[in-house]
Parts: sequence; structure tokens; C-alpha cells
Amino acid sequence: MNGTTTIAASEAKARFSELLERARRGEGFAITLHGQEVAWLTPARQPALSEVRRAIEKVRSKRIVLNPSGKSRLRVKDLINCGRQ
Repeated sequence: MNGTTTIAASEAKARFSELLERARRGEGFAITLHGQEVAWLTPARQPALSEVRRAIEKVRSKRIVLNPSGKSRLRVKDLINCGRQ
């Protein structure tokens, strides 16, 4: 990640509350373990309403492909159970 502060996992653990507050204000952190980057702590962002609407439409369009009219309906629960066999 560009523009982030790198911090060791042990330090991140000791200063977690402070890092959360800084992330809330927009700062990001790359967390390392034994010198290797293993995680990011980044500010959460609220998606715009238009993004949410696009995501919903995308899900609806996939539903039509998976469950065309006149065919037996696929159910997520059935697919999960099939994967467990």
C-alpha cells in the first residue's frame, strides 16, 4: 500500500486503540510479522448509495442467470449441501 506507515505486529498489538483512532481519521498501516507485511489496517469507508444500488443490480442479474424461468430453481442451501458431500 502506498502512503501507509509500516508497523510491527507486536507494536500494533500494544497500540491497537491508538491505531484504530488514527485509521478512523484516515491513516493506513501495513502490519508486519518477522519483517514481512502480513496485514493492512485501513480506514473503513461507507459506500455511496449508487455503489450499493449497482451491487444489488449485479446480484439480481446473476440470480436471473442461475434461475432462468421455466427451470428448477437453484438454492444456495442446496449448493452448500452438495459441496459437503
